[in-house]
Amino acid sequence: MIDRRKTYLILIALLSVFHFAYAQSDKQRIDSLKTHLTKTEIPEEKIRTMLSLSRLTGKSDAKSALTYVEKAKHLANEIQIDSLIIKSTINLAIAYLKLGNYPRSLDLYQEVIRNKASNPNDLLTAYNGIGIINYYQRDYKNAVKYYNKALTFSSTTKQEIIREKALKQSLLNNLGIIHEEMKEFDKANIFYVEAMKMAKEVTSESILPHILTNQGRLFHRQNKNKEALKYYLEALSIRKNNNDEAGMAISYDALGGFYFDLKDYKTAERYLNEAVKLGQRTGDLLTVRRASDHLFKLYQQLGNYKMAFETLVLNKQVSDTLFNAERSNKITQLEMQFEFDRRRNEEQAKQREKELRYLLLGIGLTLSLIIVSLLFYLQRNKIRNSLLEQAHLKLEKDNLEKGIELKNKELTVNILHLIQKNELIDHISDKLLKIKQNVDGDAKPAMQRVVTDLQSNLRPDLLKEFEFRFQQIHEDFYDILNQRFPNLSPSERKLCAFLKLNMTTKEISAITHQNVKSIEIARTRLRKKLNLTGLDYNLVTFLSQLN
Repeated sequence: MIDRRKTYLILIALLSVFHFAYAQSDKQRIDSLKTHLTKTEIPEEKIRTMLSLSRLTGKSDAKSALTYVEKAKHLANEIQIDSLIIKSTINLAIAYLKLGNYPRSLDLYQEVIRNKASNPNDLLTAYNGIGIINYYQRDYKNAVKYYNKALTFSSTTKQEIIREKALKQSLLNNLGIIHEEMKEFDKANIFYVEAMKMAKEVTSESILPHILTNQGRLFHRQNKNKEALKYYLEALSIRKNNNDEAGMAISYDALGGFYFDLKDYKTAERYLNEAVKLGQRTGDLLTVRRASDHLFKLYQQLGNYKMAFETLVLNKQVSDTLFNAERSNKITQLEMQFEFDRRRNEEQAKQREKELRYLLLGIGLTLSLIIVSLLFYLQRNKIRNSLLEQAHLKLEKDNLEKGIELKNKELTVNILHLIQKNELIDHISDKLLKIKQNVDGDAKPAMQRVVTDLQSNLRPDLLKEFEFRFQQIHEDFYDILNQRFPNLSPSERKLCAFLKLNMTTKEISAITHQNVKSIEIARTRLRKKLNLTGLDYNLVTFLSQLN
């Protein structure tokens, strides 16, 4: 008996075909339609072009297809043309059905049914779509109910009658599939025969091979092998005449499974290999997976384990690819559902805003005046507070600067006082030592004690004390100086500190015990290291502003 899993996958694939999305991968036509879409300014033309683009891109890019049809529906709603609104809604329902978003697809089909402007052909399509949704959810009872409801609609115009017959072929075929699934083989046979009859009347060679394949599978499941082979071969013949490689792959797979069940492994191998080859060429991975699975079992039966392993590897690769594609499709569906929900919420918010607009207009004007007045008052207070804060910050800054300036002066005065004190002590000590040489012996020891006391009050660590106190006032000065000018020597950094306090060359000389000329040379060298050479920029001003 045929593998049930294989049968189910075939049925799903065929039902997708029979929904008449007419997806094609004709890149040239897509490009032409895109160009036309950018050029035309007529809304009706734009809608029809977007619907055509949606159908053409639906097979390879579901997201783009959905985007086109949603834009078409939005524009149709804007210009309020019933026929285009219904057509856009049907196409949108098909797009969501392909993505597996059954609730959204069902809502859209029901929207078509509720629309009083829907013609019989539109209603037939909508009920057919709802039947497919129920079938996918394995609710056969409701699927049959909606399929039968769809069959009751009859079109009046010639163009609608042609499309109606094409749709009814798929309806009859789908009913046959459902009854076959339910193992009601006699009912299934009636619907397949009726579907074949209609397909032959309208010479629908694109649908007929699928119906023939289904009829062949039905006889195969009932062990009516002669009849099954007849229909399988007839379907293959039509597909060969139409050069339909994707259809031929399905026929080869069906024939391979048929001969496999008959244990004619040689014939089965030939057909299944053809199915794999054509399936790979056309990108029909479902057929490749089914055929490779049969080949694996076939080679196991024959004991050809090398080929069994190779076909198993192929089957695993194809299964992984299909799984990844299914997962990617699910992610795309979730993304689109999120986007749909977002847009729907936006539309609902706009609708609510429109409904409340007139009611709130008077209140809004009054509130607007109150709010404007309040905002003006708050803004004025904000500006006033900002000005007060700025004034406060400026005052704090001025106080800090004055405090630093005061400490700088205090430091400078203290250092200069100590320098003068040291100089005075040295001067008095020198005079006493000279006088000591001219006094008698009894007075010399006393004078030496006086000189010693004076020398004890000298501050030889004056430079270290200056650095300590300077860093207390300007704790970040040396860090900033080292960061910006890392090549300065210790003596140059000290010179920068003296200059920041605006000390004269003579005062610096007194602290460092260097002569004035050496300090002038050091200042010139320092300007060069601070990149001030050739600039009309005062060295003291530059260092005082270094923060």
